[in-house]
Amino acid sequence: MKREKVSPAGGAAAGQFGRGIDFVIFWVDGSDAAWNAAWRAAKLHAIVSDDTSDIRCRNWDNLHYWFRGVERFAPWVRRVHLVTWGHLPEWLNIEHPKLHVVRHEDFIPSEYLPTFNSLTIGMNLHRIESLAEQFVVFNDDMFLTRVCRQEDYFRHGLPCDMARLSIVQPSSIGHIIYNDLELLNARYDKKKVMGEHFGKWFSLRYGASNLLKTMSLLPWSTFPGLSDHHLPQPILKRQWEACWYTWHEALDATCRHKFRHLTNVSDYLFRYDALVSGRFSPQSMRDGRLMTISDSTLDTICRDIEHQRWRQVCLNDSEHIVDFDTAKTRLNAAFECILPQKSAYEI
Repeated sequence: MKREKVSPAGGAAAGQFGRGIDFVIFWVDGSDAAWNAAWRAAKLHAIVSDDTSDIRCRNWDNLHYWFRGVERFAPWVRRVHLVTWGHLPEWLNIEHPKLHVVRHEDFIPSEYLPTFNSLTIGMNLHRIESLAEQFVVFNDDMFLTRVCRQEDYFRHGLPCDMARLSIVQPSSIGHIIYNDLELLNARYDKKKVMGEHFGKWFSLRYGASNLLKTMSLLPWSTFPGLSDHHLPQPILKRQWEACWYTWHEALDATCRHKFRHLTNVSDYLFRYDALVSGRFSPQSMRDGRLMTISDSTLDTICRDIEHQRWRQVCLNDSEHIVDFDTAKTRLNAAFECILPQKSAYEI
């Protein structure tokens, strides 16, 4: 694939903004027989990782609540791009004027296909036909549960986000984050860029706790890590394009792996680059929450959804669920409590 000749991200071109905000959501149906067969065949040649776990693709049967949330809480969205391997839920109204069904072959270069690497899918979003300059990326475990404004995602033409230093925590993707940071630190001088964008690193919007955490890591000469909130991520398309221009070799190598690999980088790098270069608008993350579903947390999670405690949530699946079917019924009942009406995205 040829290197993409686009300029690094800078000022917005005339008329670039004001065209609306798109949502992009990834969805996979692990119960689809054809997908499952292809996935299991590819696993035979893959290194065991988080990507190869059955947990990552089991179906909670709650995608319709995602669409109901979008219609009710973010009716201003310009278009919804549903990224799928090829399968679609039977209830989906594919004639909805705002819906754009995007299959992997529609936007991912053929040399990277077939892929079961979520990083490959995420890294190529800028290639989606008719994608708006301003878009928000959702995993299928991220839901809107309260009214959202456009200003919650973009302000002054920039994505709303929080820049906070952190330490990378041990996890299934921790080594990949270190690869991202290696590229980031090779390009940026931490002291210099934090000084140039001081007001964005130390915005009062973040709250005292987050500011103190950043201050405690100031002595580090390089970026030790950046806080990841694991919530719907607003981003600019030109940010994606600029990162492909800057780190084409590393991104191309990642996309050629069918599953995640120790040598991969991630699309977190695109967000990190926006933060470090100051191409974002400071935002508090207090009204969103990452929650891991387990037998011990399920009741609390359901109550938070029913009481609409958060504007948006990410519900991380886990192996600590004894009876999956019972947990699924309980969780979806909580969503039904706040989103009982069918949306126009449903037949």
